[in-house]
Amino acid sequence: MTAQGPAIYRLARAFVGDGAADDLAQDVFVAAWRGLPKLRDPDRFGPWLHRVALNRCRSATRSASRVREIPIGPAAEAMSGGADFRTAVEARAVVGPAFRRLPDEARSLIALHYAAGLSIRECAEVLDIAEGTVKSRLNAALQRLRNDVARDER
Repeated sequence: MTAQGPAIYRLARAFVGDGAADDLAQDVFVAAWRGLPKLRDPDRFGPWLHRVALNRCRSATRSASRVREIPIGPAAEAMSGGADFRTAVEARAVVGPAFRRLPDEARSLIALHYAAGLSIRECAEVLDIAEGTVKSRLNAALQRLRNDVARDER
């Protein structure tokens, strides 16, 4: 596993949940190993690997009907020991369905930035778009997620 391993695992966990994240992360590294000869610029290994991971995550969510979760807000705090477990479960129950309803691009941006921990610049490299575009699309995705969560809580 590379230094990118934890970020790839978090990205996988954001898309398919804790139960399937190990297998998906392993699948990413196998696919990357097989695709390594196609990597033109070794200096861009990190963004290339995240692109491979993102493609595998998208494929996984399209195929089987798996539970997809993303640990943000109170859920992430609870998993790091900041809040109680009940709060984490409640937060996942609210955020999870709203996250699953987001379009692929929005889920990808949120997962890359918040779950995998990539900077705006790194997200731009992975997705091959401008940093300003990442910022505006991420803002729109978060706003849509907030609106969906608020609507679900009513």
